[in-house]
Amino acid sequence: RDEGIPTVVWLTPILPFITDTEENIIGILNYCKEVKVFGIICFGMGLTLREGNREYFYSQLDKKFPKLKERYIRGYGNNYVANSVNNKKLMGVFHEFCERNGIVHDNEAIFNYLNLFEGKNISKQLSFFDEV
Repeated sequence: RDEGIPTVVWLTPILPFITDTEENIIGILNYCKEVKVFGIICFGMGLTLREGNREYFYSQLDKKFPKLKERYIRGYGNNYVANSVNNKKLMGVFHEFCERNGIVHDNEAIFNYLNLFEGKNISKQLSFFDEV
């Protein structure tokens, strides 16, 4: 931001039963406010679990949070999206905070903005065959 580069935060993952508290979300949002982000992308308070990733995630749950894996399996099964049971409330907190603090939180508006960002085509992908 100080160098003229606008910042957008993608608010994910929010881990159900672990990081899906209002206190945690407000803490993240306050930091975004402090550093003056342009916008925050959020499709829901939760996470996505693809096949393969789900198994790894569950193995880590077993190590760090014994018995929580069973709660995930009961609640989400093999669903790709695992939103917090507090999703509706936390999304309300998110939208209200962003409105109150002038942070863009409309996903489509943020993606449109990113596509217009002037500096995005300035850099050049280096090639192994470029002359040095």
